[in-house]
Amino acid sequence: MVEPVSFEQLSYLAQIVASIGVIVSLIFVGLQIKHNTGALQRNEHNSTMAQWTVIRQAIAGNRDIAELMTAGLRGERALDAADQLRLEQMLAEYAWAAFHIWDRTQRGVFPKGTFEATCGPLLCDVLRTARGATWWSSAKHTGFIPGFILDVDTVLARRGQRGHP
Repeated sequence: MVEPVSFEQLSYLAQIVASIGVIVSLIFVGLQIKHNTGALQRNEHNSTMAQWTVIRQAIAGNRDIAELMTAGLRGERALDAADQLRLEQMLAEYAWAAFHIWDRTQRGVFPKGTFEATCGPLLCDVLRTARGATWWSSAKHTGFIPGFILDVDTVLARRGQRGHP
């Protein structure tokens, strides 16, 4: 003969079922968070790419800006006040786009070393020019945070030690 189920046994069974339900719910929430984190990281990548695209397209699509960035950075021609301002603004945009990659790397959105492997060297190539170096020596103290300045200066020093132009 089968004994009737007591309320205590039903209570234990309900607790087990509830515990399993909580575990399944936590697994589901974990998977959703992982999926959403991936989507947010992809959006950050897309945003970063869009920022750099604006700069690249300005240079590629406008010969005047390309000449300003090449001859102007190398000091091959004298710059009037308007061209000096334009060059400084392009350098600021370049540096701020690099800052966003640095910041996203610091926050763990991009893998560790992304700044040092990607835009850090590109920024440093610009900052190692005659006018780029002059601009950086004053701009770094007025518009950028110390951690970014340190990392840019570190990449500059490393690239100088390796004999990069």
